[in-house]
Amino acid sequence: MLHWILTGAAFAGAVALAILANHKSGQTWDEPRPRLIPWRLVMIVAVFLALMAIVHAFNLMGLETGRENSPFGRF
Repeated sequence: MLHWILTGAAFAGAVALAILANHKSGQTWDEPRPRLIPWRLVMIVAVFLALMAIVHAFNLMGLETGRENSPFGRF
């Protein structure tokens, strides 16, 4: 049960971070100095973490993922 709670929390946190980064990257920047946080990169990493949380949830449900279970063989 703890695995489900942690996976759900990781998914929710990653989605919230992706939404925040999307909002921050869309704002105009009128200052001459560069931004200290690359928000687009943060958004890409957060979406990747959310996808990994989904894959982990599928693994918790019993669906086996991985290279050896691929329908395309080793690719």
